[in-house]
Amino acid sequence: MTLEPLLNASPAIQLHVATVVPAAVIGGLMLMMRKGTYLHRMAGRLWIGLMVLTALSSFFIHEIRLFGDFSPIHMFSLVVLVSAVEVVRSARRRNFVRHKRLVKSLYFGGIGIAGLFTLLPGRIMHEMAFTTALAEPAQAAAPVAAQAATGAPVWVWPLLVALVALGVSRLREREMPVWRLLLLPAILSTVSVLGIIARDLSGAELGASLAGAVAGLLAGGWSMRGVAVVRLARNRIRVKGEAVSLVAILGIFSSHFAAGTLAATAPRILEMQGVAELFALLPVFFATLMTARALAQAGYNPLGSTRGRLTRQAEC
Repeated sequence: MTLEPLLNASPAIQLHVATVVPAAVIGGLMLMMRKGTYLHRMAGRLWIGLMVLTALSSFFIHEIRLFGDFSPIHMFSLVVLVSAVEVVRSARRRNFVRHKRLVKSLYFGGIGIAGLFTLLPGRIMHEMAFTTALAEPAQAAAPVAAQAATGAPVWVWPLLVALVALGVSRLREREMPVWRLLLLPAILSTVSVLGIIARDLSGAELGASLAGAVAGLLAGGWSMRGVAVVRLARNRIRVKGEAVSLVAILGIFSSHFAAGTLAATAPRILEMQGVAELFALLPVFFATLMTARALAQAGYNPLGSTRGRLTRQAEC
């Protein structure tokens, strides 16, 4: 690992890193500390300010030029800015349930998922993290991230926009038929299974995929074990807003995109111990996590008492 690529980077990139790193640390501490205290409020104000600066500085970074000077990654910056406004608004309106949900979504999506894209080959964080480990000079890392973005099929980017829209739509409370609730998780799980069947996976990768499926099912069921289910007439259901779906959707897309980019531009990284297994595990984990949570929301959760707490309401 070396700091030389960052020290030689543009001021916009240096500002971006200087704000996102403390935002990641402060945000993590803020999520763990007691809520409502003076320290929590001060940390929240500092964190939201850092997140806004991080998002704004990204518009002056143009390593990947797909739409003029911008790329699909800048869409995350727009989501961060909109989410930041909603975080402040929900806190001032004392809607703390929505506030907590938005903060978690902004932290794990805006820092966690978006951060994965910074590790693509050719980007500065990749050079910092992997140049020494792979014994390659920094200048050897050509702008392959830009090549990967421009070389990706055109349909990839509308798909990303649609997936983000689906994830954002799940942030609010809504009513829907049970089949619609289960449709997206079923599609994602089916695609994951078909991907395992179609690919020539090694024994270790297959084991990682199975481990991801089991871990996703357990994590999804356990996280929903105390959730009450509200059933309506005509086989409809009322679902509370949640950010896990958005994080899971972006996690599936990011892991597939990163694995494809590495396979095309830096296959040596995939040959490192545990890397291929990680990319085999992640999409399956996120897909089964969503499936287990959707089943629990519909009232089928073997790890909890959800089935015994169904509340029936008649539609007006």
